Amino acid sequence: MAFTAPQFSTLHGTEELVEVLNNEFKVNAIESGHSNYHQLEIDGGRKYIKVWSYLVRGGERISGRSIYMFIDKETKAVYKPASTKAPAKGVRYYLEQLVMFPQKCDQYGSFLYAR
Repeated sequence: MAFTAPQFSTLHGTEELVEVLNNEFKVNAIESGHSNYHQLEIDGGRKYIKVWSYLVRGGERISGRSIYMFIDKETKAVYKPASTKAPAKGVRYYLEQLVMFPQKCDQYGSFLYAR
């Protein structure tokens, strides 16, 4: 699904990406016979939108959450986390790229490592 620039807000794009990834992670786990799978949730900040990951079993959260990625609200740049409070240096993707090609994302965040 492609968006034009004025209609594509950072929060809207992030919500859409998280919804698609959550559905994909759950379906992949069910199809492969696994009872555990990762789910994502969004948390806003002043400069970045934080996307958190947590583990689910049978619809219940079974572990704490860890930071999955940071998204800059102004530029829509996606960063790998350096800690729970700050992203690593270097843009890894732009939000539009991930919304258009969500298959680039995996449930562990390894797609954010520089290659």
